[in-house]
Amino acid sequence: MGTNFSGWQIQPDTLTVEKVLEDAFTTVLQQPIDLIGQGRTDAGVHASGQVAHVDLPKKTNISKLIHRVNKLSGKEVQILDFEPVSDEFHARFDATSREYEYKITLRHHPLMESVAWQMNKELDLELLNTCAELILGSWDFSGFSKYNEDNFTTNCEIHYSKFLREGDLITYQVQANRFLRNMVRRLVGTMVEVAKGKMNLEDFESILKEPEVEKPTFTAPAKGLTLVRVFY
Repeated sequence: MGTNFSGWQIQPDTLTVEKVLEDAFTTVLQQPIDLIGQGRTDAGVHASGQVAHVDLPKKTNISKLIHRVNKLSGKEVQILDFEPVSDEFHARFDATSREYEYKITLRHHPLMESVAWQMNKELDLELLNTCAELILGSWDFSGFSKYNEDNFTTNCEIHYSKFLREGDLITYQVQANRFLRNMVRRLVGTMVEVAKGKMNLEDFESILKEPEVEKPTFTAPAKGLTLVRVFY
C-alpha cells in the first residue's frame, strides 16, 4: 500500500518503501544492506508486484530472514516471495516488461477510497478503449511524461492496453517494456478527458504523434495506480 509513502526510492527526510526495507534488513543482519529495485514508483502509488534484489551474507537462512524483516517493516510493506538468482542478475536492467493497473470507480466506494480514482460519473468505455488501442506499439511518450534528465530514451513499446468494466469499477491494464515518469497517470488522465467529451480524440492522438509540440495533458491521481507485475 503506497498511500503513506513518498514512492519507492530513498529520499532525504521522507518515508519511502526502499528506506523501510533497507532499515529492516540492516537491523536483522546487523550490517548495511543495499536493496536495488526494478524501478521507481511515484508518491502514493501502490505495488503488489515490485521486485528488488539484494546481496546477502553466505549461509543466510532466507526464510527466517524474510519473516523477521516483514515483522519490522510493518503492515503496509511486506515481502511476499523470494528466489535465488545469479550474481549477474539485476532487478532493473534484466526486466523485459512491466504491467500496471489503474482503477476508476463510477460512484463513490468508501472501501476503495485509497486505491481508486473516485470518478462518480459515467465514462464512455468505447472511447477509452479507442485511446488505449492508439498507444499500442512503439511511440515517443515524452508528451505524456514528466521530464527526467536520466532518460536515455523516451521511446516505449506498449504490448497491451485495455480498459475493462465490472459493475461500477473500470480497470485499465497496460504492459510495456518500460514506462516513463508519470506516464501511466498522464495517459489515464488524458484518456478520461476524451471519454468525458472534454477533449477531442484527434488532440489525444496528436500528443502521441507530435510529442515535441507542447499540448496540455491531464494527470490521474496517484492512488488509483498499482504496479502488478515485472517480467524477466
